[in-house]
Amino acid sequence: MSVDTRRLHAERVRTERKARGWDKPEMARQLARSAGDARGSLPDYECLLTYVKRWERGTVGISERYRLLYCRAFDMAEEDLFPDPENTTAKQSSLVDTGKSVVSETIEFAAWLEQSNVGDSAIEMLRENSRRLSYEYPRRPPLDVMADTEVLQNGVATILRSGRQRINQTKALLEVSAELLALLTLLAGDVGRYRVAGACGRTAWTCAEEADSDFARALVLIAQSKTARWEKDFAEAANLAGKGLELSPAGPEKVLLAVSKATALKSLGDLERARCALVAADGARDEIASLDEDATAWSCPRARQATYALQVHLGARDPGAMLRAAETADGAWADGDPWVYGTWAQVRIGAALAHLLNGDPEGAQAELTSVFEIGPAFRVTTISGRMKAIGRGLEDRRYRASDTATTLREQIRRFRLESLDAREGRTREVR
Repeated sequence: MSVDTRRLHAERVRTERKARGWDKPEMARQLARSAGDARGSLPDYECLLTYVKRWERGTVGISERYRLLYCRAFDMAEEDLFPDPENTTAKQSSLVDTGKSVVSETIEFAAWLEQSNVGDSAIEMLRENSRRLSYEYPRRPPLDVMADTEVLQNGVATILRSGRQRINQTKALLEVSAELLALLTLLAGDVGRYRVAGACGRTAWTCAEEADSDFARALVLIAQSKTARWEKDFAEAANLAGKGLELSPAGPEKVLLAVSKATALKSLGDLERARCALVAADGARDEIASLDEDATAWSCPRARQATYALQVHLGARDPGAMLRAAETADGAWADGDPWVYGTWAQVRIGAALAHLLNGDPEGAQAELTSVFEIGPAFRVTTISGRMKAIGRGLEDRRYRASDTATTLREQIRRFRLESLDAREGRTREVR
């Protein structure tokens, strides 16, 4: 065995031993264990330890017998642990002959970097479909939109999981996924599925963080704030909306975050800060370049903004201000602002509550007549919860002798029995 071979083998066994955290005495013990039933034919421990030291210095070569024991101890093939220096040199010198030059390896690496299981046009199509669903959110039955959103989100998740994309494509897909999961958070809350809403919200935030998108973060915080409000965690709802205000770029989303914060603060009894948040919403609206705003899950046209103001005025028990907010919404629709059933229903319910504060159940009945006609598929938690508030108001002792109040209480009871959150509750009971 040549000197070069002894030195190479010495370096190899020394490197592998240290990689495993073994000292030389442990190496001797491992060699003995590797002999198995033939252990008795080996020299004693002290002699084996002396061999290990000599082999690692390269003063003597390692015989075939001990090379096999080393291979068992390290769980390695003999050609990997004890390579032939001449063959190694030959392999290195043959790189150019086999075409594996630095240039070709670099070209192959660049080609791998450009590989993707999705095209830019496909990502844009997914983004457009996500925005279409947010547009349909206030217009179609929530469970239908929820089903379509789940299908699209599963498709995006499959693309992300099943292959690789370029870095900018992965971030774009994560942003789309954050938007879809935020929309699912809203939808799940609308039908009373709060555990689902919580899970979707947390995953949406992870996607937004990985995408490093403030726009996506703002959408997620809108959805999480609404979920916290419906779960009566008003402090968290205000905190989430405030966090969204700090990072949201100028746009309708910022208006929605401001009014969301206002209603959460109202529920905490902090009317002064709630009014300040309404002023902030007006300021955010002034930052929007175009006043031609469509109604989506994430927008806040003037009529929708008025419903939040109406809630703050309800907290202040100011029926005059509530009715003025309702008039603002009606005026916005008359001017051509987009009409959607959910916002309209909340305006009518808010106006009905104002009439009850004024001691006018007949005025409340006039506001609610059309609301009772909303089909069960559209009776989301927001509408059902507001109707419940009217029912509580009708229990005031001044309405005990009112036939109108009695009729309204029964109509509200029947209306809420077929609401989406009530149906969800009955489903859970069956399960």
